[in-house]
Amino acid sequence: MKIGVIYGGNSNEKEISIKSLENVEKSLKNLGYNYEKFESNDIQLHEKIINKDLILNIVHGEFGEDGKLQGYLDIFDKKYTSSPSETCNICFDKYLFYNIFFEKLNIPKMIKTDKYINPPFDFPLILKPRRGGSSKGIYIIHDQSNYKKYLKINIDTFGDTLIQKYVKGREFTLSIIEKSGEFIILPLLEIIPKNEFYDYNAKYTEGKAKLTINHEVHKNYKKQIENIFFTLREVLCFRDMLRIDFIISEEKIYVLEVNTVPGLTKLSDLPISANAHGINFDKLINIFINNHIK
Repeated sequence: MKIGVIYGGNSNEKEISIKSLENVEKSLKNLGYNYEKFESNDIQLHEKIINKDLILNIVHGEFGEDGKLQGYLDIFDKKYTSSPSETCNICFDKYLFYNIFFEKLNIPKMIKTDKYINPPFDFPLILKPRRGGSSKGIYIIHDQSNYKKYLKINIDTFGDTLIQKYVKGREFTLSIIEKSGEFIILPLLEIIPKNEFYDYNAKYTEGKAKLTINHEVHKNYKKQIENIFFTLREVLCFRDMLRIDFIISEEKIYVLEVNTVPGLTKLSDLPISANAHGINFDKLINIFINNHIK
């Protein structure tokens, strides 16, 4: 079996993709797979993928996570890890996701803008890019001065910016993997960041966040968690892996976003939850590959 590993690209999450690659390569070598790696912006990408049986997609951010790479691979009828193009596009576009699911799930209210508007919610409030991941461009805003400053930064940097109502509560992330056509809900991970929230620095700097498997909360909210996943699956088609980030506040789960190409670094949430379920990293990669072997 010939495996292609696509990584990197031009997004602002390229460095995370490279870190994911380091882990994935070790596992592919341990498992004895024949593989070749190449960057997603390689001008010879078509020539390199054409004879591959499976593409492992570890491109985070634009192109790899927004459905474009998936659509490109579909053109050449290539098997690949991660959800189909339509699902990736909806999950990557937070405003589109909000408009599809705001009546079906508890999602903090938000407004989209590409220019300055007066704060639509009381402080504190959240600013975030419409598209993107790894918490880049996300700010908790406490006053008018910072609101004006960071709204301009985000509009200049990312274009469409979301202004979201702040929900105070405990942060959690739920990872789910597919194995032979069945989905496994992994143990719930509670995130206790040393920073104000689980920002980019806290996600990828060792010691900046405490990640704890919380079986008690998972048990208490098991029905709500299952209903959230059921609601998502009624509309979206998931494959291989996904991660749902949410906040629990006043006994309600508020969904923040769904990630279809979660990080696979040493500090990433999904591998930690999988390991707590008895699935080490080598087994995890093998599961994703076996999903596409008939």
